[in-house]
This record gives sequence, structure tokens and C-alpha cells, in this order.
Amino acid sequence: MPAAPLKPLKAKPINQSDEIIALGEKLFNDTRLSRDNTVSCASCHESRLAFSDRRKLAVGIDGQVGTRNTQAIIGIDHWQSFFWDGRAKTAAQQALMPIENPIEMGSSVELVLKKVNRAEDYKKSILNAFGKEALNKELLALSLVAFERTFDVPESLFTRFIDKAQTNPSEAVALLNDQQLEGLHLFRTKARCMTCHEGALLSDNEFHVTGLHFYGRRLQDLGRFDATQDPADIGKFRTPSLLALQQSTPWMHNGGFQSLLGVVNLYNAGGARPKPRAKFKNDPHFPKTTELLHKLKLSKQEKNALVAFLQTL
Repeated sequence: MPAAPLKPLKAKPINQSDEIIALGEKLFNDTRLSRDNTVSCASCHESRLAFSDRRKLAVGIDGQVGTRNTQAIIGIDHWQSFFWDGRAKTAAQQALMPIENPIEMGSSVELVLKKVNRAEDYKKSILNAFGKEALNKELLALSLVAFERTFDVPESLFTRFIDKAQTNPSEAVALLNDQQLEGLHLFRTKARCMTCHEGALLSDNEFHVTGLHFYGRRLQDLGRFDATQDPADIGKFRTPSLLALQQSTPWMHNGGFQSLLGVVNLYNAGGARPKPRAKFKNDPHFPKTTELLHKLKLSKQEKNALVAFLQTL
């Protein structure tokens, strides 16, 4: 199946009132959603960083360091699943999971509802939003998601280019220099980036093994298997969006890359291809790197051009 064409990411209509969105914003920034009132959603999802945090790995309650990189919050109505392993099917499910994660916010939805519903500074906000005196689980999630739906993709050279390309292609082309245009061409062709990073979201919404699972080693991460318990999903991770790429560094599920050239070199080599050794030599579950990745044989000039284009995102 051919890749979906590049196009602007358009937000879907927000069918919630300003009062509900305002309540969601208050909740998103409120440390009372954590067990000891120290961590909020905004602690890991900073507005100035496309709602990511620029840490290698997320840091939660009691300074606990997680195992995965914080993803930017972009186009939530365009995703078919959430988290690197896709364990949440909807944005509403995702919104509540960090509250109960012992490493992230270490609380419970029940405790959060008690705190919020008893707080004097929430009474008017809840009444204005829902005409009720208290939130329940569903309204808590609805409020957070309503606020998250207002997050726009940060403006970049790429967003200006792709917007202009819909109405005046020649003016769009003039926005990019020759090296960036060469990189865009490579992104769409020889570099095969659009095999997975396609469409308006710059993601295929799928899960793939790129070889960075460290199976059987200290940094092992089984990826989607954590959500499905299906051995076929070991080592698979959801394709991230490349939008707001510059704000959401470092990259990959483990934050292992701080250099775009390093990322390009990984895929130029056809992804990571670890070989099973010792007791894992005959392990039927040892993850195999996806066949979608191939050695690209990009020249130094081509790699630099691809990086130049990625820097526009």
C-alpha cells in the first residue's frame, strides 16, 4: 500500500465548551493529581516543548525515573492508540493511566476525585463546566482530553511549507533551500522514511521492531508485548509522529538519540539488527527487526541533506 501523502495536520472540531476546556487545563497543571501533590501532567508535558519534556526518560513522583521517553502530545484525535506500546486505545483511557502509574503520579483516580471534589477552588469550575457539584471518572478524563485537543502543532518551517503547498506549490518550494528540498525528496524516496512516517501525522499508527529492544540485556524493553502479552509483539514500538521534532528531543522510545545524524545513520544501516547469543540463540521469541527496513546506501551528502530537512520539522 502506498504511503499516505504529506499534508497539514488539521485539528478535528472540539465539541466541548470553553468551561470544560478551562477545567481540563486546571486539572492538567494541578500537582494534586499525584499522590503527594508534587507532580502534574504538565511536569512531563511542557507547553513550550510541544508538551514533551526533553528528558531522556520521564521522571515521576519521588524522582523515580521511568523506562521510556515522554512523547509530545500532538493530534490526539488522529491516533489509533496511545503510549509507545499502545496500551491505551482512546485518549480518555490514556488521560487517567499516568495518575495510577506508581512511577508517574503514584495515586488513584478515586483519591484524585476526592481531592478535586472537596477543593473549594474547583467547585465553581465543575459547576460551570458540567452543571454538577462533583466530577466522576468519566468527566475527569473528558476534561483533560478536551484541553489536550486544543494543542496545536508548533509552527515550524515544515508546517509553513506544507500549508503553503496546498494552495501555492511554487511559493512553498521557495521556503526551503536546495539542501532541504533534496532532503525532502530523499525523505519521500530513497531514504524510505515515509514507509512509516506518512500522512498528516507523519506516523502510520503501527508498531514495528527497529532493533532497539535490548532483548535479554540490562536495558531490555519488550515494547508492545507489555500491552498485549503476544510474543509476536516483543520489541515493537509505535511509530512516533515527526511533527515538532526539534522540540521533542531526545528521540526513540528510550531517548537514546540526541543527534539527527545518529538517527539517520541507524536507518541507513537498515535499523539495529542484534544477534541472539548464548542462551538466546535458539529463543523463538527473539525479536526480528522489521523487513520494512533496508540498508539505504545514502552518501554523506544525502545524509546531510536528510538531516537538513528533518531540522525543518
